[in-house]
Amino acid sequence: MLNQKNNFIFYDKRWHVVLLILIPIVIYFQCIGFDYTNFDDNGILLEKFNIVSDIKNILVAFKVDAFFNPKGDFYRPVQNITYMLDAQVSGRSLWMFHITNLLIHVCTVISIYVFLQKLQLKRQTAFFMALLFAVHPLFASGVAWVPSRGDILIGLLGLLLFITFYNCFKKNKWLWFGLHTLTFIIILFTKETSILFPILLVYFYFFLIITPQEFSFKKNTLAIIPFVIVWIIGILFYLFLRHKVSSNTGATADVFGIIPFFKNNTVIPTIIGKFFVPIRLSTFPLYENISTIIGIVFLLALLFITIEFTKNKKWAVLMGLLWFGLFAIPPTIYRLENADIFFNYLEHRTYLPMIGILIILSFWINNKLEQPKFKSIFKFVFPLVILFFGIAAYIHGADYKNGNTVRLRGVQLNNPSSIASYAVDCIANGDTANALKYIEKAIELTPKDATMFFERGKIRSKMGQHELAENDYSIALGLAPNASDALMARSVERRYLKKYESAFRDIFKAITADSLNPKVYNSLGNLFFELRNCEEAINSYTKAIQLQPSFYEPYNNRACAKILLKDYKGAIKDCYAALNYGKNKNNPIIYNNIGFSYRELQITDSAFFYIDKAISIKPDFAQAYYERSKTNYAIKNISAACLDLKKSLALGFIDTIILEKKFCK
Repeated sequence: MLNQKNNFIFYDKRWHVVLLILIPIVIYFQCIGFDYTNFDDNGILLEKFNIVSDIKNILVAFKVDAFFNPKGDFYRPVQNITYMLDAQVSGRSLWMFHITNLLIHVCTVISIYVFLQKLQLKRQTAFFMALLFAVHPLFASGVAWVPSRGDILIGLLGLLLFITFYNCFKKNKWLWFGLHTLTFIIILFTKETSILFPILLVYFYFFLIITPQEFSFKKNTLAIIPFVIVWIIGILFYLFLRHKVSSNTGATADVFGIIPFFKNNTVIPTIIGKFFVPIRLSTFPLYENISTIIGIVFLLALLFITIEFTKNKKWAVLMGLLWFGLFAIPPTIYRLENADIFFNYLEHRTYLPMIGILIILSFWINNKLEQPKFKSIFKFVFPLVILFFGIAAYIHGADYKNGNTVRLRGVQLNNPSSIASYAVDCIANGDTANALKYIEKAIELTPKDATMFFERGKIRSKMGQHELAENDYSIALGLAPNASDALMARSVERRYLKKYESAFRDIFKAITADSLNPKVYNSLGNLFFELRNCEEAINSYTKAIQLQPSFYEPYNNRACAKILLKDYKGAIKDCYAALNYGKNKNNPIIYNNIGFSYRELQITDSAFFYIDKAISIKPDFAQAYYERSKTNYAIKNISAACLDLKKSLALGFIDTIILEKKFCK
């Protein structure tokens, strides 16, 4: 490295570019085969694929939030457009989405290399810092997790914004002005914090682009006016379109504003600590004293470095601190209500702010490399850091392989929400012992959190322990009295326990707490249906459908109520509606209900078709064999009916006993 001939890799810009491209590809190539994590990607992509898959919906992206909903706090059209473009290539599969994330990261690394040289840093310093950014494990979530697209994209576009702005004054002005304008418009619609870039650009212009010899307040101010006009018009246009989506979203003061800002007071030192000492990186990170203390120490060091360089009029270092502050602080005004058990911050959000820290570090190292002793230490230590960080990034990137690995990483780091989710997965897989073990651990970590008791109630309910489940929901409601989900769940348990009066009290209280929730009315319908009050059940199911037409459960439930009222045509219509919604196309219960209704209408061919369909989907569906036996009786095929009755009885369907004794002697 001290001898240019013997260390051509460190001095030759062609090798710089090759390495800055290849090394991140080697680390993150594994991501191309990653599946859905069921953490935002299912809500943005899988559940909204009818929108994402149609390229004609590009303009729709400007009328919806980041989750393709009509209203929401996050407005990111460009992010969603990139998803649409990816979907044209790989469809529902995520391989193209991951390739795009990787390409964005590689381009960002190259842009850092170029940008740092614009700040008059040595080429090798720019290479070292760009390489550090390329392999840093703190950014693994940004590359490996598809929903982080907006954060890594704004990192790339932000750098291009500065590069094009710089070139406007150093090269062909109008060409670069056009590119700068286009980049600014794109970045505005990528993520909300991009609105702050003009502040840094003005600083960059007056303190770094204009030399003291060139300074003329009038002349320089006139030169920047075209940019200011573009920025103002772009921001006004952005705010106009965003207001239509983000107004009246219902965000409370505990979620968005000054209260979350103060609750998030340790975010800044924590992320700084994880930048310099990247330990215990997590898919769902919570605050940790170790990272926070480390971060405070390094924050003080960064402040000291900034002051020292500013004294010598090295204004770029101060710009690095401003960069970090402008893009790290605003996100702290948003905080989830359950942040202390879910996540306090997300690592991918550090992607843009840490470029500011990189700028400060670059100037410090650039100066230190002038000292022979430091060079010799750096030559030995830096490759080890890159190797360690690269391995850590590879390992942490693998945490985003699928939903299971995402949760398991949280479990390893004692994240209560991850532990509770893992417990629910255990019960779904029939592993009751581990389900209770993990949920008890989650409760031990957060004994005053209603969610944990709610989750234990769900587990006990699936185990058939309805009295214990009811008790857990009562504890949850003691901690969060108006939680509609807990009220609904306790109502269900009380329905199982035949405590109908208290079950109704719970469900009506849930309606008061969450009157626009279709699940509440569906649950009310189930309660009426249990008491065979089919008219009221149908009214409740209809209300649920009106609130959410794509909610399949009330359609099938309403069909069951109509069957009891002998409205078989209406039941068939509702069953068909239930089948219209993706994941329900293979629901055997719905097909069985259609077959039952056709048999009662004496359309036996259709009855056989749909009941056979139910059995083909679920070969151990006892009731379907019972219904097919009755259909066989209807056409006098006694032998076939008996075979179905025996099969149904063997599978444990009790209603079969009477018919089997009567007709199959």
